[in-house]
Amino acid sequence: MADRQDKDTATDAFASGQALPVPTWLVALIIAVSLGTAMYHLLGGLFGTAEAFRHRTTHITLFLVLAFLFYPLGRSGWREPLRWTTVIDMALITCAVGVFLYRMQDVDALASRSSFPERGDVISGTILVLLVLEAVRRTVGLALVILPALFMFHALYSDHFPSIFLAAPTRFSSLIGYLTVDLDGMLGVPIAVSSSFIVIFMMYGAVLVRSGAGTFFTDLAYAATGWMSGGAAKAASLASGLYGTLSGSTTANVVTTGSFTIPLMKSSGFNPRFAASVEAMASNGGQIVPPVMGAAAFIIPMYIPGSSYRDVVLAAAIPALLYYISILAMIHFQAKRVGLTGVPRKDLPSAWITLRRGWPILFAFGAIVGFLLFGFTPMIAGATALVLTVIVTLFRAETRLAPRDLCAGLETGIRATIPIVMACAAAGIIIGSMDLSGLAGRVSGAVTLLADGKLALALIITAIVCVILGMGMTTTIVYITLAALVAPSITSMGAPVMAANLFIFYFGCLSGVTPPVALTTYAAAGIAGSNPWSTGIEAVKVGIASFMIPFMFIYTPSLLLEGSWYRILLDSTTAAIGIVCLAAAVQGFFRRILAAWERVLLGGTALLFIVPTWQSMTVAAVILAALWLRVRGGAGGKERVGA
Repeated sequence: MADRQDKDTATDAFASGQALPVPTWLVALIIAVSLGTAMYHLLGGLFGTAEAFRHRTTHITLFLVLAFLFYPLGRSGWREPLRWTTVIDMALITCAVGVFLYRMQDVDALASRSSFPERGDVISGTILVLLVLEAVRRTVGLALVILPALFMFHALYSDHFPSIFLAAPTRFSSLIGYLTVDLDGMLGVPIAVSSSFIVIFMMYGAVLVRSGAGTFFTDLAYAATGWMSGGAAKAASLASGLYGTLSGSTTANVVTTGSFTIPLMKSSGFNPRFAASVEAMASNGGQIVPPVMGAAAFIIPMYIPGSSYRDVVLAAAIPALLYYISILAMIHFQAKRVGLTGVPRKDLPSAWITLRRGWPILFAFGAIVGFLLFGFTPMIAGATALVLTVIVTLFRAETRLAPRDLCAGLETGIRATIPIVMACAAAGIIIGSMDLSGLAGRVSGAVTLLADGKLALALIITAIVCVILGMGMTTTIVYITLAALVAPSITSMGAPVMAANLFIFYFGCLSGVTPPVALTTYAAAGIAGSNPWSTGIEAVKVGIASFMIPFMFIYTPSLLLEGSWYRILLDSTTAAIGIVCLAAAVQGFFRRILAAWERVLLGGTALLFIVPTWQSMTVAAVILAALWLRVRGGAGGKERVGA
């Protein structure tokens, strides 16, 4: 049962004796650094880490070395034959280690002179910043190099900028000292989170997948929903969501699960564009599914005083449920409209057999939820759950991990963390530069002024900026940047703090499926063989409710589990009904194909359900009942196609 999708690990290549066009010493070095990094962070999670500066500097150094090994210059990957550019990679690794040794020799003295650094401090700090930017370029892209560089430039020459960007300039030595030594710069909140929470959860997810979680979740989803109308697509959306919460990358999720689910959806009767859209939206939603969620979810508590990761996970539960209800409803009405049936039960996996074979995976997945709910820190919860996963999977041959599989899983998790760590380091540069220039406060004030104090307008502006930034940035960078620049203005207009931060997080996630630069959608389109642009438009249509959910929980905090249980239950139920009605209106089917005016009326009914007032819900209920009686009686419209 165990998944073996990732055969690109150095561990697999070394253990299998596979002939490679690279020297053995390089393979051994990659394995040693990867597993050494994994053990360093795992032991830190179980027994505690070193002092913050030492731990975070060690964390960055290890991942810089890994970045230059896994993302070599002039080669498409570590397996490619060595070229002369390998000398540059080795030189950069040497520089990273040299800077680390210099900064570790007298940490206390280095910290005491951070405001007035010595020449060696400035040189080593400058090298560190340049190494990080080069690693960011290789792992994330040039866009994420330009943004921190612009913020640094502004901090240095802010006296030459107009209007709200005008400020007192910062000396170069002071900027470097602040960014590379102070715990509010590059070693600040993002790196604090990546070095303690994110890396642990990424290893946990990779090991769980290696033990067969991908196959288990897929079989379970097909057993549960495959027999329904449009069952192949419904199962694909659930499987992709469950897998996505472990993988840490929406694009990787699409490539991994989509290579199986998209052809299955196409063979069941869905057109390629719709199949790709469903996979893109479902995979993208993995970032918002508790308990693991996206990397940015670990950072959110740091920007909300008095909150914890547990609070974020609980708050995100109902919006995540609504997200997938909207996708399932879209699939259902589309399948009914074109007359698609489910997969015959005899061709589906048995739910009982699937659970019997894969219960260790379900237990391991539930363990981390339990640890978080009982108040353990994410670092301890993740590390303990990882160890427990290794132990409990031994009880079934289908999930049992051989030493090679365990090492390969850890290597996969560490490798998947590299772009996240580099993005967090870049985010630290942005935050540190804004701290020195005071830009964040002035931009926040400008947003308030531009919105004229109107929360709805401020939210729309924020959503647009999130999508634009997300065209070239990771969700983590989008969230961190806007949490500093925009969140204060939104909360000052009356939005709850948790809701405001989750609003930014959600739209940062949605940028991956929003044209014109929708990388997740385009990856799915490539697998489906559909036009990328039309697939992007279709994905927005399939996920239209997901663009409304953030606005819903801003104005209805009960969707974030705030308030009485009665209010939470009522508002969640009406929101779900509204989302289903919206899906029916968009697809034009509600027991039969709807006339245009019926679709408009049903869409209006959906909006009334989403607005949580007694008056709106009463009117919506009356209209929905009337529509139900009309379509049930067969009046008007067209006959539905198929079953």
